[in-house]
Amino acid sequence: MKGMHPLVLAIGVGLCVSSFASTSIAEEKKVDSYTARLAKQADSYDAEGEKLKDKEGKQEVPRYPLATRVPASTKGTPGLIKLRNQMITAFQKGKDEDAQAAADKLETDSTANANDRAVAIQVKLLLVTKKDNNNHSAAIPLLEDIIKADGLGNNDHYGLMQQLSQRYLIDQDYQNALDTANKFINETKTEPKELLLVKGNALFRLKKLQESIPVLEKVLVLDSANVAVAQMLARAYAESGQLDKAAALTKTLAQTTGNDRATKINLAITYRDAKQYAEAADVIAELRASKQLVEERDYLTAINVYSSMKNKEEDMVAVVQEGLDKGILKPTASNYNVLAEAYYYSGRDDGIAKAIVYWSKAAPISKDGAIYLNLAIVQCQEEKWAACKESAKNAIAKGGVNANDAKTQINMADKELGKSK
Repeated sequence: MKGMHPLVLAIGVGLCVSSFASTSIAEEKKVDSYTARLAKQADSYDAEGEKLKDKEGKQEVPRYPLATRVPASTKGTPGLIKLRNQMITAFQKGKDEDAQAAADKLETDSTANANDRAVAIQVKLLLVTKKDNNNHSAAIPLLEDIIKADGLGNNDHYGLMQQLSQRYLIDQDYQNALDTANKFINETKTEPKELLLVKGNALFRLKKLQESIPVLEKVLVLDSANVAVAQMLARAYAESGQLDKAAALTKTLAQTTGNDRATKINLAITYRDAKQYAEAADVIAELRASKQLVEERDYLTAINVYSSMKNKEEDMVAVVQEGLDKGILKPTASNYNVLAEAYYYSGRDDGIAKAIVYWSKAAPISKDGAIYLNLAIVQCQEEKWAACKESAKNAIAKGGVNANDAKTQINMADKELGKSK
């Protein structure tokens, strides 16, 4: 084996992720292929397994000098040098099947040491991510095996641990994401923004809101332009009852993002939750003026804001009618009922007539007879006796109401109908 120099797999192991609802792995730059990067970054050993670059005094700069983990030896088993070189060379040349076969053989060889196994699994990981960098279900077990092998230097070991925590998060395995991020932070005595982001995100999604807040605040200090983090922090404030902080942060977000519709909707929600109803209504007014109510959530937010306030019936009528006319709001019993109530209390000349129209649409598709009973009461008030009697009977048939209340309307209608005979 004299003169045989093992190649060393030296690759970038970080993983860039966006942090929330649509979390995904950023595409790697295609300037360098995997083969080119490996060839460019590869080191060599002498026949005794010592790095040649180490002997030249060009040791890798440790990125985690305070780490409690003792770095593993990066010496491979001398008798497996040829197999390691074949594996790495095959990978470099794009001979993926040969690289996979060599990696399998190296990992399972009875004479392989921890470094041999870790490097073999690392090649398998590269083969998976080369095909699909978003294949988390395949990448995660390999990353777990590399960490368990405990055969890499600290730079690579912790770099891969960071990637594992991020992939757990993307895969919605929030507890493992949190545990891995904590392990990284505790062992390295560092708090990189990327790991704090994983930790804060995981805590939030595990509903550990109070714990997530200081972590997310740290991330925002390190990356003040990160809108996604600010949005999550604002939600954490709101859901933990810190409504004033939520409103202040969301207002800042709205100012930062200009005319971003989603941020303004969130601001309106936050103001409403903080019982700052006038401010919430102002935001809705801006959205309506700029025709930025475009999704069902937008209209429902406006409805919730107006329903919390007095003397907003005209606004409620306009918003709900527009949403229904555009087909954005669904023709549900709830939406028809909201519109009917808004018309009824609006004070408009045609308000009660319009209310009857929409209660008549809501009642047949409602889950019980409550809307029918309400409709019967209004119809009796308007001296529409036959319609009142029919609605009251339907209320009893649908159920879920006090039958005596419905019978009261029927008796009243019968009495008045009898007078006309």
